[in-house]
Amino acid sequence: MIRAQFIEERFVESYGAIRRDTAGLSHGATLWQPPFGGNCINWIVGHLVVSRCNFLMLLDVPSIWNMDQCRRFMPGSQPVTIEAGSVPFATLLSDLERTQEQLRSALSRVATEELAALHDEWTVAETLLYYQTHESSHAGQIELLSRYCGYHASEGPETNR
Repeated sequence: MIRAQFIEERFVESYGAIRRDTAGLSHGATLWQPPFGGNCINWIVGHLVVSRCNFLMLLDVPSIWNMDQCRRFMPGSQPVTIEAGSVPFATLLSDLERTQEQLRSALSRVATEELAALHDEWTVAETLLYYQTHESSHAGQIELLSRYCGYHASEGPETNR
């Protein structure tokens, strides 16, 4: 059986990596569009908030965003740019932190039986770990994007943050 603490620890790791790799980034830096395709850091963090809002409902935690807010960061949505309705990066980080607190609180009180319950074809625990893998993948993208555009917190010039 997968323990809630194990799931929580994995999310703590990915959240920590995201916070570390976005530390000091300006809103403008997070809108940088990779020339090789993909999404900017702003979109990815918004997408992770949407993802968390989605799976937190499995733990009876209501979404912090409404459907219109979520649509902006769903797969297939328009790229986030200065002209196309970006959300301030500080707001996205604050909302990500809020979902982190919700997740930790929910996992601290979830019963083993609830994690073992089937949701569609997977258990709740398996679904949470699926989302955690998804989040870790995006955390890796954030690390690479922050380095690629020269804004990595530990290496980038102060004038570019």
